[in-house]
Amino acid sequence: MGTTGMNRRTFLAAASSAALLAACGKQARAEPPKPMAVIPGIAMDQPAPEAAQPHSAPPAPTPTPVRPAASYERTLLAGTPWATAVSIRDSGTAGPAVLVLGGVHGNEPGGWMAAEEVANWAPRTGSLIVVPRANRLATHSFVRTFDDIGDLNRLYPGDAASSFAMERMAAEITALANEFECALALDMHESWAFYVDAPGTGTAALGQTITTGVGPLAPAFGPSIAEALNGSLPEHDRFVVRDGTSFRRPDTTGGTTARGRSSLSLGGHVAGLTPVLVEMGQQNQDVDRRMALHLMVARQALGMLGVL
Repeated sequence: MGTTGMNRRTFLAAASSAALLAACGKQARAEPPKPMAVIPGIAMDQPAPEAAQPHSAPPAPTPTPVRPAASYERTLLAGTPWATAVSIRDSGTAGPAVLVLGGVHGNEPGGWMAAEEVANWAPRTGSLIVVPRANRLATHSFVRTFDDIGDLNRLYPGDAASSFAMERMAAEITALANEFECALALDMHESWAFYVDAPGTGTAALGQTITTGVGPLAPAFGPSIAEALNGSLPEHDRFVVRDGTSFRRPDTTGGTTARGRSSLSLGGHVAGLTPVLVEMGQQNQDVDRRMALHLMVARQALGMLGVL
């Protein structure tokens, strides 16, 4: 994520945390997902501030080895104060594995509430691995993160020996994605303002965006999701597609990795994986609506891969 312009923390500090906390108390529950057929591949445009760029349809991911049908949980950073649950559902049928992340930042409730719903979904093929509250203590305190544990979305691929708990968490998430040979990592976030209202002003104005990082499904996967959903949304709420493959920064080994150390860099650390980061806008959009939109994106993405 870029750091130019007004940053997300500045905007969120100005927002009413009391209102957001009250919204989090709602018990909105989405209907269980209905099976979705794989969407036929078609060429489509990628919206961009300058001009629309044509893209081919995303290729079908290679199915991962078939795992016996099962539903179970694991724990990341087990035995520590930052331990958090992972929900794993194996369909027993050949298909891609998908990793869904929520709660990377604790003051973005629409994302972690949606991820908790996704954890209940039953995949038709492949595997569904969900970390609903990656930064669990931050979600309980309703803060972005804590200075002494680091910002998870700036610490990939992680380091198991780091003094920062979230850098150790990043290492465990990266290892999880490698273990299951995940084809997609869907990271659910929230910004403050909508991107269409303040494009290019920084991470505080990324609401209603879908960003695809480096990986086999790039660059067409994000545009395909937006194309499928935008026709049913009011114009102001429609998703803007951003390119997460074009930003390259030095990594700790002296090479380069796409999108710095955010989750959009995971495609450079997990073979065959394409990361997609989704942001909803909190400004004048209540948490129920943000949660519902995240679920729409997740349902569409998993349906396109044949997982649902």
